[in-house]
Amino acid sequence: MFKQPISLSMILGVVGLLYACTFWLMVTINADHAESRFVTLVDSGAGSRAIGHGEQVIAIRASEGIDAEELVEIKQTLAGLQAGEGNYPRAIKLYQDVLASRKAGSLPVTERAIIRDEVAHLSLAAGQPQDAAVIYSAFLEAAGDEAARQVPADPDSLEAFYAGKVRAAMPVFAEALAPIHDGEVLTGDEDVRLAAAAAMTDLGGYYAMQENGDYAAAGLLSAGYQTRLALLGAASQDTLQTALLLGPVYQKIGRYKDTETLYLTAFHAQEQARGSNSPELTLYIRLLADVYKSQNRLTEAEALNTHIRRLFSDAFGARRYLSNQVRDRRMDINRPVSLNFPLTEDYKPTDLVAAVDYAVPLSKSPGLEEMSIRLAELVTDEATTAMPSQLNTLFAHCSIEGERLTLRSGYRSYQTQVYLYDRNTNGTVTDPGTSEHQLGLAADIDVNGRLMRSTDRAYQCFEENAWRFGFILSYPPGNDYLPGPDTYEPWHWRYVGKQTALLYREAGPINKPQEFLAALPCYEERAMAGIWSIASEEDVCLAQMAGAPGGASASSRSQKAP
Repeated sequence: MFKQPISLSMILGVVGLLYACTFWLMVTINADHAESRFVTLVDSGAGSRAIGHGEQVIAIRASEGIDAEELVEIKQTLAGLQAGEGNYPRAIKLYQDVLASRKAGSLPVTERAIIRDEVAHLSLAAGQPQDAAVIYSAFLEAAGDEAARQVPADPDSLEAFYAGKVRAAMPVFAEALAPIHDGEVLTGDEDVRLAAAAAMTDLGGYYAMQENGDYAAAGLLSAGYQTRLALLGAASQDTLQTALLLGPVYQKIGRYKDTETLYLTAFHAQEQARGSNSPELTLYIRLLADVYKSQNRLTEAEALNTHIRRLFSDAFGARRYLSNQVRDRRMDINRPVSLNFPLTEDYKPTDLVAAVDYAVPLSKSPGLEEMSIRLAELVTDEATTAMPSQLNTLFAHCSIEGERLTLRSGYRSYQTQVYLYDRNTNGTVTDPGTSEHQLGLAADIDVNGRLMRSTDRAYQCFEENAWRFGFILSYPPGNDYLPGPDTYEPWHWRYVGKQTALLYREAGPINKPQEFLAALPCYEERAMAGIWSIASEEDVCLAQMAGAPGGASASSRSQKAP
């Protein structure tokens, strides 16, 4: 029998198979062919098919001892493809290789930042929020003062670019992290976890100041707090710092029990470390009393208020609140300043001095107007005090390694405020006549060359101790003195004298400094007579102030001062 002739289709099949095998061998063994195929597939939009060839190129080149620098471009392209396919860990590794390359050092700063931003987003998608927090914390520091502005002073600046990246990540963190953590969630060795906790505290504290940032802040701060609590203990200043940032956030989202637990833990740790009669405990007691009052637990709130008065009595003995009342108010040291209590155009303090003459560290040239402040000399039964020396002593008391404190802005004249107001286009300068800087008693504080933030360790020290030196925070969390969601100014501290600052800590309405100053004679007279507001009753002094002509509120509705 004759053999059946080989059909054309069989021949073509064999040829095709041989070609396929040859092609496979070429792209598997030959890097040039594999890279050509990779580029072709990428250009044609077949990214998912290109991934294998791209990985093959990298493997072959590595086996041939090719310098990794030659692979940077293909790694960057491949990282994007892997991310698109949901292969987040591999994409992160490839991007990290790119960032570690010498070529990355020659890229513009913004291009490197865009890659890091992508790594952060991938880390969140991969369930690694601590890595993302470290990246955005560095962005936050690079943003400088732009982080404090809702509207950038210069939208094209590098600082505004970084601030925008940080804000854009806020909803992603809110989705990625639960607001409450009952135990430690960070991973890695102790140093890695502590570094991540610090980054989460910085970032969470920043988000807490943003509109709609509560849940992102809660998730970050809670994670950082649990790690610091586990590794450093409740008495650590770092742990306390995170607790003080997290408490108000919990309170805003209605987690009163968690807020109470935070403040109780902080209070007992401070009590053990500093002694049960330390006036520094009053910060934590006041915060806890406010939580109880928010829940209508008035008996417990009043018990804490009584404890505060006992602490001050134990620490200071008898105080005479009225001893300098008339003179101090004539000198405007205790007066409120707002739209309801404006200063006249010709108002200028007569006791301005150069801050540099009192060794106050400065952020600007000592000859500038803003580098002067009031002498504001006060004489009490115990001592003579003046604002410059008290500010310098407060700086020294809160001097912390790694944080340099300087005076950013002191006195500003009415004319200067007019100039700033007319020149400003983004609504960030107060109306002329409504700035505390015109009094010469306000001090904007810098930390490492940018405005103080609530996440700075020095800020925590100011919260605990500024009243000792006669200073109070003018624009605390939750105030309504300024428009918009960002009315909290942790950098703006106002000198009112030691006795007034002490009375505000002891008996003043929490986080209402302008109302307190407006009603100060009432508080002083009642304190002198030993009469104190009771948590279950209306604050008599606030009620009287609200009923006065034009005194419905001491709040300023002016625009925010930088």
